[in-house]
Amino acid sequence: MRKDFELIAHRGGRGFGTDNTIPAMMEAVRAGVSFIETDVRCTADGELVLCHDPIIWAKAVSRLTYAELKKTAPERPLLAEVLERLAGWVRFNLEIKDAPADTVWSMISEYSIDVTTLISSFDKKFLQKFKQVAPHVRCGYLYRTHYAEERKINIALQMGIEAIMPQFHAVSPELMEKAHSAGLKVIAWTVNNEKDLARLIEWRIDGVVTDRYLMFKEFLESTRF
Repeated sequence: MRKDFELIAHRGGRGFGTDNTIPAMMEAVRAGVSFIETDVRCTADGELVLCHDPIIWAKAVSRLTYAELKKTAPERPLLAEVLERLAGWVRFNLEIKDAPADTVWSMISEYSIDVTTLISSFDKKFLQKFKQVAPHVRCGYLYRTHYAEERKINIALQMGIEAIMPQFHAVSPELMEKAHSAGLKVIAWTVNNEKDLARLIEWRIDGVVTDRYLMFKEFLESTRF
């Protein structure tokens, strides 16, 4: 397997327990997962929590204090709790759903994971701000469709980020060539089929986010590429 290829476990190690929870992540790491993607939001009182959806049980996460959120969703951990247990043991792809750039930077700096962490987001304003406060931290620009892909590449270059992260259906050989020629990595999400993975590998994809980490790891280790 290519040493620079990045295999990333989706939503805190999906398949190992409830998405984006400490028990699932701990189980994933014990099973051999070495790179975990997880979703980050900010509560009304400024706490960074792991939560994919903006609304839980008809309540907006951004309008709840962390104490209120825990009453509604006790399984939702603080990012700090996760890093306290796993920083240094596993790499993180933190997908920022809704959080201030300086708060995210303070957190990853505090736990000394700035060199190993990949920050990703659909939010261009967040990425631009984050690159201003932490220019050395690697970032990825998430998007869904193949439309205006040259514009998306140019946006990534203008923001100074290192990777584009399209939904895997939006990846093509032409996109790979354009991105690599521009000096950008391409990491696709969410890839769960071996045929899709094999096709992306043939196109020289740089990494994938997947719900099937262990199966893909075995597949990749047995494949010459």
